[in-house]
Amino acid sequence: MVLLIIASGIAGVLLGRFFRGYAVVPATILIVVPAGYLGYEQGFATGVTAFVVSAMVMQVFYFAIFLTYLLVENLSVIDRVQSEASAQLPESRIAFSEPVRIVAVQF
Repeated sequence: MVLLIIASGIAGVLLGRFFRGYAVVPATILIVVPAGYLGYEQGFATGVTAFVVSAMVMQVFYFAIFLTYLLVENLSVIDRVQSEASAQLPESRIAFSEPVRIVAVQF
């Protein structure tokens, strides 16, 4: 049972890094075969527990790796935007470098 859970976690990591979300459903269905064998050898409750825990581990690892990937991609976009904005900074300083004159109006 522990080996099935470890294998599901590794599969979740690989799926989260290299595949889209729709690949998780067939991979979860593939867990049925080893969980069924485990249930046949050690009892129905053990097989069901192995399937449920393995499916949960796979999906948790998938979403954790996928969210990490999205975070890294968004941070790299933010770095590119900041570098482009800082390249235009000297031009904006020229535009605002003239002194501002305040004219007081008296009534």
